[in-house]
Amino acid sequence: MDLIQKFFDNIGRSDIDKNSKNLLSDGIIDSMDIVSLVAEIEKYYNKPLKSDFIKAEYFENFNTIQQMIMENIK
Repeated sequence: MDLIQKFFDNIGRSDIDKNSKNLLSDGIIDSMDIVSLVAEIEKYYNKPLKSDFIKAEYFENFNTIQQMIMENIK
């Protein structure tokens, strides 16, 4: 979860932490944040994320983001 925090910090969203919930559905993050977050993840792993896994439900909290990353990085 520290790594996901680092991704949010890198995109200028240090206001979001592991206790934040409903990030997308409550409007805490928007599509630009998602694009920036995906770019940070891809840069860190030096691997593009599969578009099949870039879905709104994966951006609700740290656990769902972690799940998306794990399914992509297999």
